Amino acid sequence: MFVYNSRMETNLNHPAQKWQEDAKQPQQSTQNKLRLAAMAGHMQVDKTAARRAALIDLLADGRPHPREEIWETIAARLGENCWGKVPQEALARDLSTLRKGGIRIAYSRRPEIRGYYLQHPSLERPLAPSYESINWQLIKAIRHLSVPEKNKRAFAATDFALRQKQLLLAEEHPDWSAPKVDETARHLVYGITQEALT
Repeated sequence: MFVYNSRMETNLNHPAQKWQEDAKQPQQSTQNKLRLAAMAGHMQVDKTAARRAALIDLLADGRPHPREEIWETIAARLGENCWGKVPQEALARDLSTLRKGGIRIAYSRRPEIRGYYLQHPSLERPLAPSYESINWQLIKAIRHLSVPEKNKRAFAATDFALRQKQLLLAEEHPDWSAPKVDETARHLVYGITQEALT
């Protein structure tokens, strides 16, 4: 455990570092800050927790990842021995545990988009109340962002929505070609057609 700990302290790519930074963000509620900080501390001493957190971080980009890419990317962050002697079994256990926790991880078998990805919405949530609560902390934090940072976040959100829609359409319509999936997804997300893009 000591070797794992000391490696984490010098590894800025370790998921605990990112979760600790997220815990310091002003838009986070106090409860979320405490949860993130507690999980970051747990990841520092538990290799399995760190591996699962790294898996969540990887899949959160909205695109599918083949098994081999998952193993290589996470091993680069946590160390070559993070998957143990049988990486296939470790990944299967991690996926099962995350799914039991409500994280919707799917697998695409289409040749051009093969791999694991987060389904949208990525987390199962209870039914929302009939009214929308306003997160004033988040609004205040957004107001303090620079215009380039606001644009960056907006473009990242729409890009994520487009990729999610492409994955869902590809799963729902396996007979569609890749261009048709892309055109339909763009129409649903942006309200435009392929003709409008040319």
